[in-house]
Amino acid sequence: MRIRGIRLSPIDGLHCMAHVAWTATYARKGQPDVAIDFDVHYFVQKLGEEPKVFGWVSGDEQALLRKHGIV
Repeated sequence: MRIRGIRLSPIDGLHCMAHVAWTATYARKGQPDVAIDFDVHYFVQKLGEEPKVFGWVSGDEQALLRKHGIV
């Protein structure tokens, strides 16, 4: 897994959405590696020192894996 990019969208003084672009590389026995790009949107809250992820939204991961022959 590799992060390609991160973009933050403020919601209010304590919350934001982190839009994270990922690349997952899958090694398949006897076949070339497959790299799949996807995005996950994380809801983040900062009440103390450390921000905390309290939810996320992603696409249909199973369909994407099937499309690329991973599952």
